[in-house]
Amino acid sequence: MSTARTPPASAPEAMPGDLGDVLCVEDDPVVQIALGDVVRRAGACQHIAASAREAETHLERRTFDLIVLDRRLPDSDGLLLIQSIRRSSDCPVIVLSRMGDTQDRILGLGLGATEYVTKPFSPADLSSRIRFMLMDRARQRASDRSQPITRGRLSFLPVSRRLSIDGATVFLPPAEARLLLVLLENEGEVLTRDDLTQAACGRDWSPGDRTVDVLIARLRKRIPQDVAEIVTVHRAGYLLTIAPAHP
Repeated sequence: MSTARTPPASAPEAMPGDLGDVLCVEDDPVVQIALGDVVRRAGACQHIAASAREAETHLERRTFDLIVLDRRLPDSDGLLLIQSIRRSSDCPVIVLSRMGDTQDRILGLGLGATEYVTKPFSPADLSSRIRFMLMDRARQRASDRSQPITRGRLSFLPVSRRLSIDGATVFLPPAEARLLLVLLENEGEVLTRDDLTQAACGRDWSPGDRTVDVLIARLRKRIPQDVAEIVTVHRAGYLLTIAPAHP
């Protein structure tokens, strides 16, 4: 692998984590370290999975902004993992592979890869690709959040954190707004405490952490049950159900 050039002083790098979370699915410790440097230079935070099974566990617990995936994993072909990811997520996926002929690329892209990069890769090039994809995804999210989300009698505008119910309006604190947004975006689906802690606070949940419970209690006080209900699912998490609007 070539050595990445130091960026000019006029174009400082983003702080690690600013652009989101990247799951690197790679079993080689040396490549894991190299990818960590690449991801940090792109301005993101690296999470590591050394196998397809470990990656699936990560993906069940939380969402990621981008996935970098080795084609050859100890327990699976990485392309099979892409198929699994695509059943429930549109997260960008970069495949890393020593198999770089045209047919391999076509197969990978056809199964849902966003990019197909051959090994050995250039750290500077890969970092630029990751940064561009993360920035593009962030722009899309910002655009989406400038429009109100309307469900039944409830309307929520993420960009200003404005919650309206039957015309009555309140502006939510940031953590409550982030929590409500992820519940609305996943209406009817069970979200774990880890999912919700990540969304509201940007960190992993740990045993004894009651932050989500407090935020859920506050949202329940703001939103009448005949408008929407945040349901506790025993030993699983929470889900949001929306009542239909009045005819």
